[in-house]
Amino acid sequence: MGSGQPNRLESLRIGLKKVGEEVKGAALASDAFFPFAEEACQSGVSVITEPGGSIREGDAIDCRDKYGVSLLFTNVRHFSH
Repeated sequence: MGSGQPNRLESLRIGLKKVGEEVKGAALASDAFFPFAEEACQSGVSVITEPGGSIREGDAIDCRDKYGVSLLFTNVRHFSH
């Protein structure tokens, strides 16, 4: 839970701090691209779900390959800009 924080990276950090060691094996979901996949993967998250379609999608795929994290693309965006 990102605590209503508009900055996705800070939301991730707040959530990781709240959950502590219980993050190991957890799933992480967002309705937007994760510009911080590396930090999420390093934390011990095992599954990341995101809408896909970002020009930086390769970053998330590289992180998936490096850490063995499952990456699910929903192909559904809840906003556009």
